[in-house]
Amino acid sequence: MAWNDRGNRWRGGRRPDRFQPEPLRYRKKDVDELLELIYMLKESGGEITIEELNRRYEEEVNLDNLLEEMVSANLLKVNNNVVAFSASGNKEAEKLIRAHRLAERLLTDVLLVEHEQELESQACELEHILNPGVIDNICTILGHPRTCPHGLKIPSGPCCKDKKRTAAPAVLSLDQLRSGESGRILYVETTDHARLDKLTTFGMLPGTLVRVHQRQPSLVVFLGETQLAIDREIARNIHVVKTTQ
Repeated sequence: MAWNDRGNRWRGGRRPDRFQPEPLRYRKKDVDELLELIYMLKESGGEITIEELNRRYEEEVNLDNLLEEMVSANLLKVNNNVVAFSASGNKEAEKLIRAHRLAERLLTDVLLVEHEQELESQACELEHILNPGVIDNICTILGHPRTCPHGLKIPSGPCCKDKKRTAAPAVLSLDQLRSGESGRILYVETTDHARLDKLTTFGMLPGTLVRVHQRQPSLVVFLGETQLAIDREIARNIHVVKTTQ
């Protein structure tokens, strides 16, 4: 069975002139899982082949048939066994990834879920039931995080672009605390390993209580009895939940 030049397949006989999108027969969850897999492979770079998807897709469905239906629904394009998103497919996949990674952030930072398997399974469940409005509210409450707990980018939403602050964030960056306020460090958001090592040496670890001593002329904080002056750019990457201590 061959893919035609538009990414659709036909089963012999006269080649049809037009292909009309048809409703998907598969469960939405199966479609969503494949969209997410393709998105993550796309993040890694390189071509995404049907062979690669067959190796990685774990749902118990016929992948060729599912791909055929998703092409007909204008979610995917296939050319010479290379799979790519359509514009609508990419938008749908980005929404799913955003929901999943924000759910991970919520479960980790606010609900304190630590077990990796539990984190992944619950995030997978949440991503399918949370509507876009709820996702934006979670993003706002968390302070519009840029990465998930694993360091992967969270696609931005309308609330991030508009700097929406209709709900007071539960998670703040250290530079947002006022003089005298304290916060417990949740995570440090940086890909600079040298900077991360330096912060770790200073004791900037998840769970550590930090108190802002002064904001001007420089940001000075206390970690226990240790006083540190911190660059504001670094402080913006240290995320805390405000405490009353």
